[in-house]
Amino acid sequence: MEKNNLSITPRRRLAFAFGEIGDNVAYQTFSFLLFTFYFSVVHVPVTLISFAFIIWSIWNALNDPLIGFLSDRTRNKRGRRIVWMLGATIPLAILMVLLFTAPLGADVALQFIYLLIILFAFDTAYTSFNLNYNSLFSEMFITAKDRSEAGKIRGVFVVIALILAFVLPTFIITDITNQHGLPETPLQFLIVGIIAACIIIATYTIVLKYGAIERPELKFSGEKNPPFKEAMKFTFTNKTFMLYLIVAISIWTCNGILPTVVPFFATYVLQVTEEDSLSIGLILAAGFVVAAFSMPVWTKIRQRKGTRFMGLVALALWAIALLIFMFMTDFISALLAMLFVGFGLGGSIYVYDQCMAEIIDEDEIMHGTRRSGAYYGVVNFIIRLSGVLNFLVIGIVFTGSAWENYTINPGVNTILGIQFLIGIYPAIILIIGIIGLFLYPIKGARLAETQKKVETLHKTGQDERPV
Repeated sequence: MEKNNLSITPRRRLAFAFGEIGDNVAYQTFSFLLFTFYFSVVHVPVTLISFAFIIWSIWNALNDPLIGFLSDRTRNKRGRRIVWMLGATIPLAILMVLLFTAPLGADVALQFIYLLIILFAFDTAYTSFNLNYNSLFSEMFITAKDRSEAGKIRGVFVVIALILAFVLPTFIITDITNQHGLPETPLQFLIVGIIAACIIIATYTIVLKYGAIERPELKFSGEKNPPFKEAMKFTFTNKTFMLYLIVAISIWTCNGILPTVVPFFATYVLQVTEEDSLSIGLILAAGFVVAAFSMPVWTKIRQRKGTRFMGLVALALWAIALLIFMFMTDFISALLAMLFVGFGLGGSIYVYDQCMAEIIDEDEIMHGTRRSGAYYGVVNFIIRLSGVLNFLVIGIVFTGSAWENYTINPGVNTILGIQFLIGIYPAIILIIGIIGLFLYPIKGARLAETQKKVETLHKTGQDERPV
C-alpha cells in the first residue's frame, strides 16, 4: 500500500482556495437574488415560492445524503471526489444563467413549475461540487496546522467572492427590488447570471487543474464503506453529529436569511432609493467581508480555548448584533451595525468547518474509513432544510402583513415584519444553536487524542487501519 507522502505546497493551497470564489458566487448569488427576482420581477406569489421550496426539500431528503454516499464509494482513476467536481462544473454554470430566464408574463402555474425545476437542477449540480469540495478539504488537510493555513487563504478568497456576489450585481441591476418596474431589469438579472457562470467555470478550472488532489490511502477506499442504509445508520446514531446538526441548522438558517431579506430591509426600512441601490450590496458585503477578515481572530481563540468555546462566543455575539441591526433606520447606522454582525458571522462560519473535521476524524478512527461525503451529505440536507424554514417564515410574515403579492408601497406592518425577519427570528434560532454547541463533547483531552490518532493513521497508511 502506498504510504502517505502527499505534498501540499503553498501553490496547491492557493489553487484549492479558488473553489471558494466559485462556490460562494454560486450560492450567494442564488441566496441574494433568487427570492427577489421571482417575487418582485416575475411576480410569483410568496406562498407559491414557499411551496416550491417545500417540495424541493423532499428531493433534498435523498439528494445530498445520496450524493455523499455515492461519492464515498466512487472508484475512478481521478479519485472519488474530483470526478464529481469535474462533472458538476459546466451544468452549474449553465444553471446560473437559467435561474434568471423565467417566463415573464406567463401563467403563474408555468412560472411555479419552472422555479421548481430550476431548484431541483441547481441543488443537484451545486451539491455535486460543493459536497465533494468540502469533503476533499477535510481529506487533503489532515493536521490542525494544515487546516488553519488553508483556512486563512480560503477566507481571503471568500472576501473576493462576496464582493462579486453582493456588490457587483448592484452596479448592473439598477432597481433590485423592482420598485419602478423598469423594462431593463429582467435583462440585468440575466447578465448577473452570465457573469456568475463565467466566474464559476474559471475558478473551478483552476481548482481541478492545480489545486485538487486526493490522498493515495483514500483514493480507492470506497470499498470499505458500508451500504447506504448502514452508512446512514452510523451517521444518525453518532450522538456528537446529531448535536452538531442543531448548530449547523442554526448557523445556516441565519446565514441564509440575511441576503434574502436585506434587499427589502434596505429598500423599505432604510429607504434606499433606486439611484443608490449600490448601498444594498455594500451592506451585505460589509458584513461578509468582516466575517472573512475576522478568521485570524477566531483562529487564535480556537487555538487557545478550543472550537466549542470559540463557537459559543461567536453565536452569542452574532445574535446580539442582529438584534441591534434590526433597529437601524438609515444607511450609515446599518452599515456600522453590519460590521458587528459580520464579526459574529465569521466565527460561526469558522466553527462549522472545524466541528465537521473533528467529527469526521473520530468517525474514521472508529470505522476504519473516511466517510466525509456521507457526513457532508447529511449536513447539506439540514442546511437546505434551513432554507425551507426561512421561506416558510417569510411566507407567513409576508402574508400576515398583507404582502403576499408584490406591491410598490407596503405599509408599516410589512416594515415590522421585515425587522422581525432580520433580527428577532435569527436571534431565536441562534439561541437554539448555542444550546446544541454547549452540549458538543469533542473538547479538551478528547480532542487532543483524536487529532493524535488520525495523524498517526495517515502517516502509517490505510492498510494499517482497523477494519
